[in-house]
Amino acid sequence: MTQVISVLASLEATFGKTPPRPTYGNRILTRKTLQTNNTTTNRLRYLAASFGVIGISYGMALYPLVPSLEGLEIFVAVVELGSLSKAASLYGISQPSASERLVSLERVLKLTLLDRTSHGSTATKSGLVIYEQAKKVLAAAEALMLSAIEISGSQAQRLRVSASYSIAEYLLPQWLDKLRLVDLGVMPELTVANSTKVVESVLATGDLGFIESSSHHPDLERIAVGQDELWVVVAPHHGWARLARPLLPLEVSRGPLILRERGSGTREIFEEAMARLGLTDLNVKAEMGSTAMIKSALAYSASAGVLSRLAVFHEVERSELVHVEVEGLDLSRSLYAIWSKQRGISAIERELLRTAIRS
Repeated sequence: MTQVISVLASLEATFGKTPPRPTYGNRILTRKTLQTNNTTTNRLRYLAASFGVIGISYGMALYPLVPSLEGLEIFVAVVELGSLSKAASLYGISQPSASERLVSLERVLKLTLLDRTSHGSTATKSGLVIYEQAKKVLAAAEALMLSAIEISGSQAQRLRVSASYSIAEYLLPQWLDKLRLVDLGVMPELTVANSTKVVESVLATGDLGFIESSSHHPDLERIAVGQDELWVVVAPHHGWARLARPLLPLEVSRGPLILRERGSGTREIFEEAMARLGLTDLNVKAEMGSTAMIKSALAYSASAGVLSRLAVFHEVERSELVHVEVEGLDLSRSLYAIWSKQRGISAIERELLRTAIRS
């Protein structure tokens, strides 16, 4: 009761006037009514009616115009992904169904939340405010479920994820930590492989996967969860480390180079970028199956490596490796989550995706 009265007092202070006095039936609900008839239902009626909502009766939810959690989830996903179709895909529903939930949400709130164009959807000024509040509501709902899991002592669920090396080593641990899997009663099971094998694994098992390549299988859904960039790196004693100018792509092609194995997303992105410049004959001295192996080899080699910025950032900061700029070579890439179109994704997998997108 005190909290409800406090909220109403805050509203009065904010708007500079007393909210319209709510009625229920032929009675006016006042603070005195609230204090003398101290039931949760009447408290909620009073608070709801103070916002101008009427027609509340016993046996109903808080009131008919409360936004649904599903609508809020879709709205938050659209803002974060910039696309209604991607948000619909994330929740395993059709685009028209997702659109209906957004329209319903805007109708309830009496606000236009999104600017919709052929290039995607962006939040309006009002939408940005509601977006921040919606995240708090969804977080509160998650906290409720955490409490229920803790009280019930439910048996741990299993979250099976396949991820390519750079994502598994440098991003996924952060995402899993933010997801608070221990509190959720979830046991993660992680398989690490190159992007090609991750795709094969997801097709075979239906698990959630994360890849670094741009290839897309028709039986899989795909959503970008982040951006990365490949760096050409050499040891400090390498001749390229002392250049006062950017390298030319042709010089890079002549290497010698130490690259990841075929099937790796890193290898695929690099070869595609070079091929766009007409450079397909690469002087590859060695292929190695992990980023760590390449970094170790570079320390004693006259070769150059091409690795994820995520994987070599700290070595470059410590001057153990040197990042060599290459003129006119675009090595940026998107990182993707993939899952089976037929199976869809579970609630906990969806939460992991949302965590990845927000990170």
